[in-house]
Amino acid sequence: MPFLIRSAVLDDERAVSALLLKSYTALLKSAYDAATLAKALPLITRSRPELLTSGNYYLAQTEDGQLVGAGGWTKASPTGLDETENNGNIRHFGTDPEFTGRGIGRLLMQRCFEDAKSGGLSELNCYSTLNGESFYRACGFNSIERFLVLLPGNVEFPSIRMTCPL
Repeated sequence: MPFLIRSAVLDDERAVSALLLKSYTALLKSAYDAATLAKALPLITRSRPELLTSGNYYLAQTEDGQLVGAGGWTKASPTGLDETENNGNIRHFGTDPEFTGRGIGRLLMQRCFEDAKSGGLSELNCYSTLNGESFYRACGFNSIERFLVLLPGNVEFPSIRMTCPL
């Protein structure tokens, strides 16, 4: 099934939040305990208006317009750490669980790589979920360290900091 990749806009906010909720609720169960997910899911499943309007956040849709994937990149780090003049950061990736394994994440990542490189970047960072590490490795990222991302309300969310040269 072919997928269309397009830039997100602010009007996509509700649909992206619904996709992230569906994706993260189903796919993160295998890597995180129920207590961690109960605290983190309400925080990480909301779309971010600053990403939707950045021009660097992309959506994958089926031919009939169904939203099946989302993800993008920013120059700024979500943690405020590890920023350099020549790097950027992969942000808020998610795939509809009914569509995993069909190349959607790779299509979104390829768009991120192309646009980040065109924007003068030579490296991308990623704070991967624990179960997302294999996906990012398959896309060319290297694992650097385990990292606790601090979410609003001092919620600690275990992740893996990864980098990829462009």
